[in-house]
Amino acid sequence: MLEHDLYRLFGFRSFKAGQKEIIQTLLDQNDVFAMLPTGRGKSLCYQLPALLTEGLTIVISPLLSLMEDQVQQLKRQGIKQVASLNSFSTWDERRELLDQLHMYKILYTSPEMLQSKELLNRLIPIRIAYLVVDEAHCVSYWGHDFRADYLRIKNVKELLSNPPCLAITATASAFVREDVMTQLALTKPVSFIESVNRSNISLFVEEVSIAKQKVERLCEVLEKAKVPGLIYVQTRAHAESLFLQLRERIPMLKSSYYHGGMPSEERMLIQQQFIEGQLDVVIATSAFGMGLNKSDIRFVVHLHYPLDMASYVQEIGRAGRDNEQSIALVLISPEDYAYAQFFVQRNERSEEEWIAVMNELSKQAVDEQTIVKRLEELQIEQGRTFLYLMELWGIKWNTLREEAKIKNLATKLYRYFKDRQEERLERLKPVVTYINQAESCRRATMLRFFDEEPVLQGQCCDRCGLTLNAFQRDEDAKHDKRFEWQEELNILFGLTEK
Repeated sequence: MLEHDLYRLFGFRSFKAGQKEIIQTLLDQNDVFAMLPTGRGKSLCYQLPALLTEGLTIVISPLLSLMEDQVQQLKRQGIKQVASLNSFSTWDERRELLDQLHMYKILYTSPEMLQSKELLNRLIPIRIAYLVVDEAHCVSYWGHDFRADYLRIKNVKELLSNPPCLAITATASAFVREDVMTQLALTKPVSFIESVNRSNISLFVEEVSIAKQKVERLCEVLEKAKVPGLIYVQTRAHAESLFLQLRERIPMLKSSYYHGGMPSEERMLIQQQFIEGQLDVVIATSAFGMGLNKSDIRFVVHLHYPLDMASYVQEIGRAGRDNEQSIALVLISPEDYAYAQFFVQRNERSEEEWIAVMNELSKQAVDEQTIVKRLEELQIEQGRTFLYLMELWGIKWNTLREEAKIKNLATKLYRYFKDRQEERLERLKPVVTYINQAESCRRATMLRFFDEEPVLQGQCCDRCGLTLNAFQRDEDAKHDKRFEWQEELNILFGLTEK
């Protein structure tokens, strides 16, 4: 029985809702698309089949920190035949791993690393048990824009003799689910779609009159809120600035910041400190939180408009995984909508700008590496997508020497990325509805976006009459864990009885 294997390998006596069905369908050699809410144990859905099936399971993951966290968790459970291969690996580590690849059961890697000819040459002769795409919504959200290697996964799948494929995520609209299954070329996939509703997370939106008042209101909330918690901001500069302001205003609050521009070691340290309870609050961009294994997060605050509903639901779903009551608060000011629009459109380039880029590239770019590097120097982050589109459109770079051909390619690039931008603007609209136009219940508005029937559960949001006062820390909690160091110091010097 699967329950026996579950207990033997992971120490759990029973499955969470949805897990067993997904696992059995994979073991039956079917392609699967699964959507399980945050905290439902998505990783177990592929880890258990991987350990029960002959061969290597490849897990494609979007973030280095997420890969490393998964690997370390499995090793702590005594499962040693697991490794990650990513840009953080040293040359010697890569060589040793590739030489011993046939001895592993699970390999975590990125969509970009999966395109490495060296890795593919080692994978092709090996029996591949399963191909797993974790956080599968990234295929649709990022693949069409700046991480085109997500769109190449189906080619790798074919090279590896089409092993059963699992695409799994916490949130995805019906459109995104269909797009993911199409882009991965899943064969007659069996879908498991669970509700995104988390009834223990209460929903709030507050508006202040000017942006500067956000920090004041946030401090009022933090002074009384139960910790730990997450605060999401839009940019790296916002994260660092808010950290400094909170450190000055609430010095006893143990906080830090996290964003994609920090060194990998520093990011992994912040994540581990938060998991271990050494930090009360992390101020972060959207780069933080995927796969975060922490059950007691009590609040998630967004200080700007979320850019799409699916990402918002996934981010607030990091709260209350212990099923205790938690809150999700969006704190906005009147100018935030215009800022969200600007943020979505910030990388927009006109057709003339793309022509200038093409002309600049034609002067010196001779191979893929040079093209990508030069595009980075021109502050264009879609280098890998550029190469993918060239391949998709059947364009050879060495033929682009005529002005007419360069202009034609620039026009196609402009239209392609303009369409992607329009898609992002469309994804912003449901967020606007949730924040400004939810007439009766925010939860009902949120669930309708995912084609779910609204759930009636009494006071569940500010529109239903709920207030943040219900979630304040007790006055006695002024001596909570944030002040324990003072008590320990007093005990040490005999000023307080133990």
